[in-house]
Amino acid sequence: MNVLVVDDQKSMRSVTSTVIREMGHDVTEAESGQVALDIYRSQKVDLMLLDVEMPGMDGFETARAIREHKSVWFPIIFLSAKTEPKFFVEGIRSGGDIYLYKPIVPEVLEAMVHAMERLALIQEELHQSKINMEKIANRDQLTGLINRRGFDNAVNLEITKSNADRSPLALILLDIDQFKQFNDTAGHQAGDECLKVVATILLKAMCRPADLVARYGGEEFAVLLHNTDLAGAQVVADRIVKTFEDFAYPHPNSSVSKFVTASGGGVQFEQGMTSSALLEAADRLLYVAKREGRNRIIFEATDS
Repeated sequence: MNVLVVDDQKSMRSVTSTVIREMGHDVTEAESGQVALDIYRSQKVDLMLLDVEMPGMDGFETARAIREHKSVWFPIIFLSAKTEPKFFVEGIRSGGDIYLYKPIVPEVLEAMVHAMERLALIQEELHQSKINMEKIANRDQLTGLINRRGFDNAVNLEITKSNADRSPLALILLDIDQFKQFNDTAGHQAGDECLKVVATILLKAMCRPADLVARYGGEEFAVLLHNTDLAGAQVVADRIVKTFEDFAYPHPNSSVSKFVTASGGGVQFEQGMTSSALLEAADRLLYVAKREGRNRIIFEATDS
């Protein structure tokens, strides 16, 4: 572990650091609360041993400043000559996990550090579990694509970026043509396979890793093209149509083609648009594409 030892007295820092190093851990020393905060902000800290009484920013203030950043957590052990219960209580309330009395007993300190190692490991496992759960929550389990929730979050982020730096942004909404007939004729299992194939087609049609493909719901898919204007989005749309043709995945009951096709609507983001307005504009054009015979992606400026 990377252990940060904070004490204004050099002799105490040295004693504490020696115990920690003998346990096999890396040690960084700080002579004040402010220096400790600077180190915490610039490098990884797995455990902090924190003196209470220090000039300027004391240990309690230092702990509170660290705990304000809830995205990063590590154990804090207070070391203090103050034995009154009120100091123990204040230490825990300010964000400490253990309060040890000086002078330090090496065996006790070692035991507490081992306990904090276990706690830190559990915390890291919980953190990774949360990350994995968030990934699952934003991922369509059938196709492996981002789902509607994840896509909506991405759209909002890209809109914020585009509003800030005025970079272009385009969106394409797509629907598999006559997918209900596909399901009714071939069955839902075959329909699921078709959805996975369409996901593969759309991913294959993308040229940049940053372009986002999502299953937006049912047989509807969405493509978010960052730093792309309307002309660039039309190039991508042509590539999507061509990739559908190249795959030539059979459709058992389509009046459009003997192969699976898709209809779509594409729009370019205009400054000040909301995500809902952008999606609604693309959705309107999607239905225009269906009315005009399907198997096409229609574009139109959002302000026309």
